[in-house]
Amino acid sequence: MERPLVSVYITCHNYGRYLEQAVESVLVQSLQHWELIIVDDASSDETPEVCQRYLQRDPQRIRVLRHDEAQGLQRNANRVLEMARGKYIMRLDADDWLDESALLVMSERMERRPEVALVYPNYFYVDAEGRFLGVEQRKLPGSEARLLDLPAHGACTMVRRRVLKALGGYDERHNAQDGYELWLKVSRHYAVEGVATPLFYYRQHPESLSRNEDRLLTARRQIKRSLAEKLEGAVKPRVVGLVPAKNTYKSMPDVVLSEVGGRPLIDHTLEAARASGRFDAIWVTTDCPRVVEHCTMRDIPAMLRPSALSEADRKLSEVVHDAITRLETDHDLYPDVVVVLSAHSPLRRADHITKALDTLVLYDADSVISVYEDFDMHFQHGADGLEPLNPAMMRKLRLEREGLYVFNGAITAVWRDAIRPDDYHGKSISHVVMPWRESFQLKSDFDRWMLDRLLRHDNEDRQEPPTAAAE
Repeated sequence: MERPLVSVYITCHNYGRYLEQAVESVLVQSLQHWELIIVDDASSDETPEVCQRYLQRDPQRIRVLRHDEAQGLQRNANRVLEMARGKYIMRLDADDWLDESALLVMSERMERRPEVALVYPNYFYVDAEGRFLGVEQRKLPGSEARLLDLPAHGACTMVRRRVLKALGGYDERHNAQDGYELWLKVSRHYAVEGVATPLFYYRQHPESLSRNEDRLLTARRQIKRSLAEKLEGAVKPRVVGLVPAKNTYKSMPDVVLSEVGGRPLIDHTLEAARASGRFDAIWVTTDCPRVVEHCTMRDIPAMLRPSALSEADRKLSEVVHDAITRLETDHDLYPDVVVVLSAHSPLRRADHITKALDTLVLYDADSVISVYEDFDMHFQHGADGLEPLNPAMMRKLRLEREGLYVFNGAITAVWRDAIRPDDYHGKSISHVVMPWRESFQLKSDFDRWMLDRLLRHDNEDRQEPPTAAAE
């Protein structure tokens, strides 16, 4: 067989009802120099029959790999990488389908731009029945996005096979978000480009993995940790955790030491910081001697800030700059990275801190902030009254260009050289997404009441004995 230019692979687990449309979209491609590898990942539906029908139809260009036990995305990707013959490789999801020019357009870009290792296109959103919902117009690297912290969609992203092999393929410890892993590996070392033309149809339905936020965020956190570990050498950045703890709010007196979930509010943050194991030192900066005493009893050093820094019009950047300057001049502690942890975010976990630090290193940003994604409709006033900021959400469609992120105050990880009295974020700001529930911040007595119940509920869940089924 003549060597194909592009290897396309489809991994299918019980998506047999969609598989035919996906395969047909490969068969009708304008570019005919392709091979197709269909992975039947232990399907129990009609997938095997569909695979066999297409294998018999074009045995020269179509191969089928069958697993009796589901292997997951990363393992399947590696098996395909070992089998593939093409110069370029691309995954097509079993429930999506290609525009007929997709392989031609993307491979032509790669042929014309040999320095580019990865190309991804825009795409159409469709519903479960294939009805049009909208168009995703990704920001183009370089011209529209200099900080490449919004990964390409894992499906229908074309990559040079030799690059993927040089990077060691995929980490089989993970079982989701292979496209996120691919993006982090390739974009750190090679040029990547986007194609403005929509070239595939992305199906939105209740079974879609992209709708499972918890699994998605967990997988991304694990992938970042494994890649960041490979960058760690004999010399690591000196990381200092800083907890601003103003305790003189007139509306919430003694808030930092008030009991929430059975413990003083500040203790939730101190325990998460310690549990992360990522800090060379943890310091508290406060305006209250009682907070200093409280922290000292827990072996956490604390400093009293100048009283002027607690006035209502002072910025947090001034508090951070003052504390770091004093650590350097008074304690001979010179951090490379500072992680600012709000004492008002008791639901922040240790792994959120780790994810922020890994993101700071992997994306080479000045800072990383923790956010939650806001899916509600938002409006601003225009010439004819209120105009939507994210109109696609009227169709429950989240588009990248309309994405709204809310800073939850829980974490800011920043390189020391980006900290100034008037700003502690720098120019390039990356982000880590936390679920909305874990982003809850105490700003009022109602918030205190709500957080107290959330934390007590979580504690009860942890203390509940396992059921007989779980044992």
